[in-house]
Amino acid sequence: MVEQMWRMCGTQWRRRGGRVAELLGTHSYQLDPKGRVSLPSRFREAFADGAVLTLGQDGCLFCFPRAEWEVRSGEVRNPPLSDAEGRAYARMFFGKAEAVELDSQGRLLIPQRLRSELGIRKEVVVLGVFDRMEIWDKDAHGRYEQSHGGAYQAGTLEPGTR
Repeated sequence: MVEQMWRMCGTQWRRRGGRVAELLGTHSYQLDPKGRVSLPSRFREAFADGAVLTLGQDGCLFCFPRAEWEVRSGEVRNPPLSDAEGRAYARMFFGKAEAVELDSQGRLLIPQRLRSELGIRKEVVVLGVFDRMEIWDKDAHGRYEQSHGGAYQAGTLEPGTR
């Protein structure tokens, strides 16, 4: 079902002249005193129509371009009311979400409540993960890389299923 939705949305997007965001790479930044992070210039176009930040997994923030948020939120918003795990996931995914806009200098304000919840301090890592961006506290990202990098390089870390 998700693949069908994506094919339809992706086709409509391409017909309008857009393209699917391809967010790639690892970038280190410092938050300014107001909690804003500069985005890599090549990421800015993907977030021109706005972004949605939400609590990610593994200790990061997920940051979705507006169009990708519509697709991803569609995957989450329809669990049966009898599905306790689906309700819990939706509460976390939507309850921690915040719509944000880039300012004129290409910066994104990370709300204080999300920074506090994840322990994001001054130094952050902005990671492109193809269709979303992740924002990590620098130390948390270092620990994540340390625990998973070896398995990836050794070929023992497998891609997940969709």
